[in-house]
Amino acid sequence: MSELAILGGTPVRTTPFRSSVFIDDDERTLISEVLEKREFSRFMGSPTEDIEKQLIMPSAEAVDYKSQYFTFLGGRMIRQFEADFSKKFHSPFSITVNSCTSALSTALGACNIGPGDEVITTCMSFNATAMSILMFNAIPVFADISPANYCIDPDKIRMAITDRTKAIIVVHLLGFPAHMEEIMKIADEKGLYVIEDCAQAPGTEYQGQMVGTFGHFGAYSFQETKNFMTGEGGMLVTSRPDLARKARLIRNHGESVPDSTWTDTDLINIVGMNFRMTELTAALGIAQLRKMDENNRTRKENTFYLCEKISHLPDLGVPVYHDGIVPHVIPFVYKTPKGGPHRDIVLDALRAEGIPVGSGYQRLMCDNPVFTRKIAYGGHNCPWSCHLYNRKRDYDPSEFTVATDLLKNRFIWFYHIGKPNEKADMDDAAKAFIKVFQNLDDLKTLSAPKGPKKYKW
Repeated sequence: MSELAILGGTPVRTTPFRSSVFIDDDERTLISEVLEKREFSRFMGSPTEDIEKQLIMPSAEAVDYKSQYFTFLGGRMIRQFEADFSKKFHSPFSITVNSCTSALSTALGACNIGPGDEVITTCMSFNATAMSILMFNAIPVFADISPANYCIDPDKIRMAITDRTKAIIVVHLLGFPAHMEEIMKIADEKGLYVIEDCAQAPGTEYQGQMVGTFGHFGAYSFQETKNFMTGEGGMLVTSRPDLARKARLIRNHGESVPDSTWTDTDLINIVGMNFRMTELTAALGIAQLRKMDENNRTRKENTFYLCEKISHLPDLGVPVYHDGIVPHVIPFVYKTPKGGPHRDIVLDALRAEGIPVGSGYQRLMCDNPVFTRKIAYGGHNCPWSCHLYNRKRDYDPSEFTVATDLLKNRFIWFYHIGKPNEKADMDDAAKAFIKVFQNLDDLKTLSAPKGPKKYKW
């Protein structure tokens, strides 16, 4: 192999990897329909005589429901997208929202989570997972991950449960499914709600069943970096009509609906949210859902192909996938040979070869100053200072040793596995990994970078 590019050699690749939304005539046709009808949002945020019927109507029935020109459940595209999603994911109720963050917050609200309640979640995910817990003034409690799948460790969940615990948010990270059988067993034993964050795992299966359909709610993201893209947007699924009813109220100005007959329990968390999706976004969602299987197939083929080509490298841990997993990002693990260069130097060497790789998240969620300083709402440490909580909650980094080691020393994430990337692109990635890992000794003279360098891919 030629000299490493970081030391002055020729890069393996100078052409940028492509990462773009994959569209065809489906998107153009459906968007044109919305434009021609000039119906950008058909939501009515006010009660009607049939409101209770609408609130518990399965998505498959709501798609053809003729109530009025505007409905509490949204317009044609919204209801069609929800019906199609329910059919695809085998869940009777699908509820569109404007983001997965909104989906998670809505789910917690529908489960009556509030001040003084604790919600256990993984320490490693995008900030939105933990921030959604703060929406209804609940307290995030973090747990370490399992090195087997990088998802929350069920044993750590058990250790984190207190008399304040009301729910668990499970994140199916990077496309890997969490250990749902054990997690649901814990939840059943303790009477806890389970919400699945499937932002990075649409289509992944666990024991032959789609993730997102084990818990009380499943939440999905359609943000542009995800496997399934509408720009922004999300979906919430549930099998329970009572939870769907409350989630639909939280999504769409539910505080306008109650009358004097409502009980206090009915009113809990029905405050002025507007998490509604637009007709234009739903039209994109309908089209994207139709090609989800094909797009997922490409991600799997590229991932399995690349992993096979570099699985022989002794200092690189290559993830093992079963056929039910749909990869979002490939998390390679640097094994750090004795006396070898730091992981960050290896990352820079791969970037110099033209391969866009990263170390994972910038930090664990629990390391965010919002949590380390316990400042969210106002200037008085709310919600941690709430009289309904009345206990001390610290976020001790020593509790998250597995996740900390992976982020700081071992993770090498490769991102570009979806369309339009193909096997020829994976060949370049493989050549670069082989080139760098067969010449690790040459990197020993370099110092670990203080920050990520910028390369022209």
